[in-house]
Amino acid sequence: MIFSKRDFNNILTKLNIRKGDTVLVNSNILRIIMMTKGKINAPDLIEILKKKVTKKGTLIFPTYSWDFCKFKKFDYFKTKSVCGSLSNFSLKDKDFIRSNNPIFSFSIFGKNKNKIANMRHSDCFSINSPFGYIIKNNGKNLFIDIDHKDANTFVHVVEQLHRVNYRYSKNFSGTYINKSKKKKKIIIKMYVRKPYVKSTIIKKDSDKIFKEKNFLKELRFKKVNFSVLSISGSFRLLCDRIKNKNNLISYI
Repeated sequence: MIFSKRDFNNILTKLNIRKGDTVLVNSNILRIIMMTKGKINAPDLIEILKKKVTKKGTLIFPTYSWDFCKFKKFDYFKTKSVCGSLSNFSLKDKDFIRSNNPIFSFSIFGKNKNKIANMRHSDCFSINSPFGYIIKNNGKNLFIDIDHKDANTFVHVVEQLHRVNYRYSKNFSGTYINKSKKKKKIIIKMYVRKPYVKSTIIKKDSDKIFKEKNFLKELRFKKVNFSVLSISGSFRLLCDRIKNKNNLISYI
């Protein structure tokens, strides 16, 4: 087989993913599925990741959804993730629980899953949200066939903390169906783009700088790119660059 379960486990070892770690996974596994002709699937990869960090660690998948913004509704059990097959399969895994934010939720396994899932916050990118918890607890961001610059949501925490002028706080209200299947009206705040902004970008220079600081490690295996980024280290650096007006964050 061109890509095996053992290969994936070895890649995680080389990227220093280990027992007890807090790991957030952003992924596009289509190339892996195609290479193995479906013999390795999303649940297989999730099981390997679970065994790698063990129950002494914490494994996290983003399960973001825009339904609450567009349709004014979020169902804790039924609303699907827009973050790919790994995140949606994790929602079906009994070892995971979902956090409460109707826009930026996470599916969580391991030692601290209840603590993170039950964090009360009404502001998506608050330092008191799961994003803040991952930053404060030395989380590692694993990227599977995705460029870290295209999927680093923590950049929005940086933008909010430093009140960038191309975003603003907006309230979203709607119906929330919780894990007890009870409906309630809630309001959630998000630091959104101003109308003239298409997206935030992390500049290409960040690759070299993150590597020099030992915040970023990359490898390529059978045409699939893997990388791991220190969330707390990169977050501090991005914050410092904003304060010193030598910013690594921009927008288009």
